[in-house]
Parts: sequence; structure tokens; C-alpha cells
Amino acid sequence: MATRGETGLTQASVRSTNLQLVLGAIQRGAGAVSRADIAAQLGMTRSTVSRLVDDLVLGRLVAEGTAVSGARGRPAVPLAIRAGTVVSLGLEINVERLVATVVDLAGNLIASVQRTVEVRDIGTAEAMRQLAGIAGEALAAAPTDARIVGAVLALPGLVDRDGTTVLRAPNLGWDGLQPVADWDLTTDDGPLPLRIANDIDCSALTVLREQPGESFLYITGEVGIGSAISLAGQLLTGPHGWASELGHVCVDPHGVRCGCGATGCLETVVGQRALLHRAGQPDMEAYLAALEAGDQTAATVLDEVIVALGIAVGGALNLIDVTAVKLGGHLGQLEPWLAARLADEIHDRVLWSDHSTIEITTVAEAPLRAAMGAGLSALARVTNDPASWIEPLIDR
Repeated sequence: MATRGETGLTQASVRSTNLQLVLGAIQRGAGAVSRADIAAQLGMTRSTVSRLVDDLVLGRLVAEGTAVSGARGRPAVPLAIRAGTVVSLGLEINVERLVATVVDLAGNLIASVQRTVEVRDIGTAEAMRQLAGIAGEALAAAPTDARIVGAVLALPGLVDRDGTTVLRAPNLGWDGLQPVADWDLTTDDGPLPLRIANDIDCSALTVLREQPGESFLYITGEVGIGSAISLAGQLLTGPHGWASELGHVCVDPHGVRCGCGATGCLETVVGQRALLHRAGQPDMEAYLAALEAGDQTAATVLDEVIVALGIAVGGALNLIDVTAVKLGGHLGQLEPWLAARLADEIHDRVLWSDHSTIEITTVAEAPLRAAMGAGLSALARVTNDPASWIEPLIDR
């Protein structure tokens, strides 16, 4: 049995930490990293890394590729996260839809099921019942030998740290409710636990998967406006998990009342419903067509959107010092009309803008981003503690 040393560490805890580090290096390597590469990156001996990799392979978390000959020494064997062996259930409930996805540790979408529904009209219990139904459909498409890590549900609102209670969700009307109490889904291993999370934080995880280590302000919108902040690849969520609510920053103290109860929130000017109402258009396609045709009302609404975004984004950049702004949802659709003018608006409001370029880009808005990000969030149980997932499969 391992004994606790002066540092308070045991052999088991050191091994667990090293497995986490090695698995992380393989994940970042995207199939192009070898044992020698990892040893150099982490400052470990090659023999230590080799033993850890062997365990991750036996534990079905890592796969070995075909050896590649180098200039000298033995051919390097590329390592990658093994697809399809460990999966999670990533879910989303939004104002007009239910989504269920199955995601594996390699970040692949295994299956997805969507249902269009007016969630406010059916209530929490019925929404969760229907969600469990489509979740079961999605899980039926997962590999039969895959291990299911758990489930995370992405919701548009503030969630408590325990991931059980919706604190504020103005667009859903679920304030103070516990949707997990109405969750009932059983797999071969028993009841599948559920945790809830903010939908934009989940969506941002998919952006980080594509651009690991990046710092950015991500702003996306549908009914309302959501945002997330990444600093060097880590989401800025705050001590309670409530940070980055840019949609509820005041941009007009004399404006209209927001669904959250405050007056003049960014969401009341830039949110899709608010924008379309002022423009007199039924949907974004019609509004974009009106802009293209030179409609004056559509142009006036765009002016208001640009000023409001400039106020909110400029203030945020002054606070957090990031130079990348990523637009998604209907804001991404508006990028051809607003990017250049928004850049000027932000430049005038950011103190340091003369000394560093502020880049405004769009994020391809696959409708599954929030649900897939929820699945990635659930898989953190494996990446944070791979030892507990491989030990049952290793014959010692």
C-alpha cells in the first residue's frame, strides 16, 4: 500500500495526476503526438510516459496509430483519443426546441435528435419527459460497448453551482425550478444522473475545442443574447458560475423593460425578437432581405444594434483585455453589415484600441453547439480523472 509522504501525495494520487496530464497532451495533439513528444512537453521520462500511455490504451481511452519513421531512432507511434468507447449525453432545452446529442471523448457527434416545441406552453415536467424520450432515441445509436459518463442539460439562464436549480431563466419562465427532479432516464447501468449548465458556456466549449487555448469574447443570440469569455482557454465563469451575462448589461437606462426585470438591457435592443419587432419583420431571413434592399427601417434598427453592441462590447473589452470578438447566432448572420462599423464603434470606446488590433469574426452556428458543449462538459469527468475510468479495465 502506498504511504503518504511529507508532501501529502500518494503514489496513487501522483499517478492519477500524471494520467490526467498525459491524456490532456494527447487530446491537444489531435492525433499527431507521440510518447516522446509528450515526455518532452511534460518533462517526464519516456519510460514513465510509456507506462501511462499503455494504461490509457488498455483502458480504451487512447488509440495508437501507425508508426511513422523519423530521421533517426525508432519510428514514432502517433496517439489519439479513442473514438466511440466513452460517450456522454449532451442536452439542450431552449425556448422553441429540445435537443439530445451523444458525444464521444474524441469530440465526435455520434447521434442527435431534435424536437420543435414551445417549451413555455408545455411546462417543466412535460418538457423533461419529452427530453428523456429523445435522449433515449439518441442513446440507442451509441456503440453497444460504449461506457456512458453522464448527462448535462444546457439551459438559457443562471444555474446554481450544484447544477440542480435554475435561478433565473426569463425567456423560459423557469426561475427557481429544479428540472433534474423531473428527469427519468435509465440505462443498462441504472438511472443516468443529470446536471444542468448555462447554454452559452456549453456552446463556448465547442469553440474552445476548435481553438484550444484562445482568449475571446463570444456573443451569440437567438431570442435573447448570451455570451462567454475565454481567457487562455479557460472559461471565465466566476465564483458562482454567473459571469459573462453581457446580454443584461444596460445600454439604455431610458429603454424598455427586459424580461429579467431591468431596463435597457443589451438584449432589449440586440436580441432577435426585439430586433425583428422594431424592424417589423417576421424572421431573420426577411430582415436580411430588407437590409439588402436598402429598407430604411431595417437600416435604422441596424444602427441601433451597432451602437448598443459597441457600448456593451467596448465596456467588456476594457475590463477583460481580450482582442478577439466572436459573433454567433443572428449576430453572425448580420456580420457583413455590422462588422466594419462595429469595429469602429468599439475602437472609439476601448482605451487600448490604438495599441492592439481588435478582431471581429463569426462562429459557424451549428444548431447543436449548446447540446454538444453540454456533452463535452459531461466528459470532463473522464478528462479530469482518467484513472477512475481505466482502472476497472486494467488487469493488475
